[in-house]
Amino acid sequence: MAIVSVRMEDETKKKFETFCDSVGITVSAAVNMFVKMTLREDRLPFDVKGHSFEPLGKVVQAKGVD
Repeated sequence: MAIVSVRMEDETKKKFETFCDSVGITVSAAVNMFVKMTLREDRLPFDVKGHSFEPLGKVVQAKGVD
């Protein structure tokens, strides 16, 4: 079993933990559900629109992809 580490703002983490608790799942289970759905559908399981996320170029650079 692998361990995945994710960085996020403290407040975001607290809110996500609260949400997960409210629906009766762990954070780990929620992340695993996201990953499995992404792989099964071969896409992100939601639409990404607008500029609310970092530009793709920054994400690609951070991953070391040319």
